[in-house]
Amino acid sequence: MNTRLPLLSFLFLIFSGCTSIDGVPERSVDIESELNALAPYFAPSVIADYNAKLSNSDKREYRNEVIAARMRAIDLNFNEFIKNISSESKYIGIGTDTAVLLLNAVGAVSTVSSTQAILSASSASILGTKSSIDKNAFFDTTLSALVSQMQATRAQTLVKLYLGLSSSAKDYPLMLGLVDIENYFQAGTIIGAVSEISKTAGNAKIEAEEEVKEIRTGEYLKDQAGNTLRELWKPDGTTKDKYFEGKLGVWMKENNIDASITYFFSSADFAEDRKKALKELKL
Repeated sequence: MNTRLPLLSFLFLIFSGCTSIDGVPERSVDIESELNALAPYFAPSVIADYNAKLSNSDKREYRNEVIAARMRAIDLNFNEFIKNISSESKYIGIGTDTAVLLLNAVGAVSTVSSTQAILSASSASILGTKSSIDKNAFFDTTLSALVSQMQATRAQTLVKLYLGLSSSAKDYPLMLGLVDIENYFQAGTIIGAVSEISKTAGNAKIEAEEEVKEIRTGEYLKDQAGNTLRELWKPDGTTKDKYFEGKLGVWMKENNIDASITYFFSSADFAEDRKKALKELKL
């Protein structure tokens, strides 16, 4: 009996039947239609149209329209980008896992040795592909971190844009707005996210090295004042309280204390200053 044709049909059904599970619901509007409606705000004539406005109020109104339209377009494309990479990742994982399980199951109940051999070979091939995919599992995990970084950087850029939109056309002309819009777009790219993560990690490394250097060259002293300040700085032992950090930073500057916060908490040189900080900051 020729088992190859039914087998090929079977494999086709396995993979054609695989569906993806999206983590994003379908939109109630057609994205392409909305992007087409926003197209005039991307026309080369936008800058000339802005400069042709006679009053600052007209310039401000038009500037806000252009920036808001471009923000909307960037948001639409960014959300589709996130949805697509999420869907593709899930599709690959679900399709491969299902195929391997079914092939192994059919191979177990088959009594035709040639069929078992073909199925085993097919299963091994798919497992090889799956192994290759699993090697990229680190990327899948990293992707979540990249998306989080993209969203954080986009939010930071958005603050600057909103501040600009509330300003006059004289203080925040369209050209400056377009620069910030480009930064907003770049914040939603993988390259931009990697760059931001690298910059943050680099700054943290430099800060840590400076703290280690200070501690090594100084005399360590553990006291109640230092423990209290450290607990206020990182209530859960890990996450910094930004409000407290800023308040303490201002106090240290006013008292001419040129040291990292970590060194200030642990050095014998600042034992009295720590008590003073607790008292004056009323902590």
